[in-house]
Amino acid sequence: MHLPNKFAALSLAVTDATLAGDDDLAPTAVAALITAANNPPASIGEIAAIVGLTHSATVRLVDRLETGGLLHRRRRVGREVLVEITAAGRRRADGLQDRRLAVSAGFLAGLSAEERDFLGRLVDRMLRDHAARGYDRRRLCRMCARLHCNCCLEMDLTPTENASPDESVTREEA
Repeated sequence: MHLPNKFAALSLAVTDATLAGDDDLAPTAVAALITAANNPPASIGEIAAIVGLTHSATVRLVDRLETGGLLHRRRRVGREVLVEITAAGRRRADGLQDRRLAVSAGFLAGLSAEERDFLGRLVDRMLRDHAARGYDRRRLCRMCARLHCNCCLEMDLTPTENASPDESVTREEA
């Protein structure tokens, strides 16, 4: 169980470094902001599902982000409220996503190109398998910079056993 513990620690290190210096936004607020940026216009219900909050907690979160000038309620469609990101919110979301990518690149910098390629295939497989088990891909990618990657939303969820050799990692490689 040593590897799962280290894997979880690495995940937290990336998140902690990404959020460092943004003390005014909780991780759920960051996720809501990026969700609104990635899914314009987003409904309160959609943000709640992706971020993992109740509807009422998401309403309060959107209230705080709107008060901070990062989001605004655009209009109602029936009973549904649509939320859009403001220009200030877009700059903040872009900055957070850029920082997340830079932090992640820093962790990868010590690996050779071959090691990064191998790790990339392992991570692709892990994400594909996780999504194939029914995990909401929008939630999985709630912090992603969609300009750089949209793979989880577009990936083929064919089980890994049936994947082509180029997409799969063989037992010998692992």
